Amino acid sequence: MNMSIGNNIRIMRHRCGFTQEELAARLSVTPQAVSKWENGGGLPDLTQIVPLAQVFGITTDSLLGVTSAVYGKSHTEAAMGHEKLLMASTLPPAEKHLSAYSYFRAESEKEPTNYAIMCRCINHAAEISRYADFEGFMSDRPEDRDEIFADCEQKNACIARFCENRAIIEKSDFAMAWIHIHTKQFDKARTLINRLPSLESNNLREGIMTKLVKFQYGFDRAKENISENIRKLLHATAKEFFYGFEDYAWETESGEALAFGRKLLDILQSYKAFDALHSDVLLCENHIRSFFPKCYADMGNYETSAEELLIIAQNIASFSSCTKNDWTNAPATLDAALSYMTEEQQERVKCCPAYREAIALLERTEEE
Repeated sequence: MNMSIGNNIRIMRHRCGFTQEELAARLSVTPQAVSKWENGGGLPDLTQIVPLAQVFGITTDSLLGVTSAVYGKSHTEAAMGHEKLLMASTLPPAEKHLSAYSYFRAESEKEPTNYAIMCRCINHAAEISRYADFEGFMSDRPEDRDEIFADCEQKNACIARFCENRAIIEKSDFAMAWIHIHTKQFDKARTLINRLPSLESNNLREGIMTKLVKFQYGFDRAKENISENIRKLLHATAKEFFYGFEDYAWETESGEALAFGRKLLDILQSYKAFDALHSDVLLCENHIRSFFPKCYADMGNYETSAEELLIIAQNIASFSSCTKNDWTNAPATLDAALSYMTEEQQERVKCCPAYREAIALLERTEEE
């Protein structure tokens, strides 16, 4: 028990980015006392247990090691599986992300060095920040909302300092940058953005790694890398297209936005030349196409808006075993496309035959 508590204190101190001196100052003890706890040379006084848990943002059970720990890859996979259930619930979108954030925060406390789970906290908090900015979500609970963002800023600093997985670090910085943007902390956002990879770089590791594989193992092995690199390029391209079209859909006249969106979809279609990428293309297409119904509804063309929803449903029904990444992890559902419309527009679109056909198609797909 002695070493268990001491090890938990050391892990949590590292996760929070504190030195022994900084933790000691927060608890009004000496750095030597903290060192003794972590080395198993002594136990914190009972009066220090609650303050320690509060400083680390965890329960006393977690600090004392009473909570059963589930470690490593199996913990991450189980958490991701539960995440899918949470996101498939009937809660409003913002509440889904709040529920998922709370779940991953609790799981992170069970395993403080699982940076993948910690990163999912920040990803869901980034979605919360979007709804808070645009729709006033949690405006009745500003202290809770701000505490979530502060917790994620601490988690992001921990990931940057201790995580050795570059992909997780980049995902964490990307999501935290969105939180700073939506909370109007633009200088903090810029600092994180400047740490991310840039399109300006032509020195990508995937390209040179393919050459290494070719020279070491031969072209047959390198062909696998080439195919995977093209898939990664598709998802990266679609993500940039989505962000660009999102701005067009909200900021420009609908006709101009639709013309721009069609050009983007035309480019994506070229990837269908590779049979293995057919489902990936449909998945990426739906994220971009999700703004089409809004644009047509803004023009008063509700029938065409509903027809676009039907196309989205048809794409969903056609998905097979396509590979998803962090950006395409959430299903591109009709709910996402509808959420971009006003309530009045949604009601008008739902009266159209094409919408009813889309719902029936998705219901048949779920039954299968």
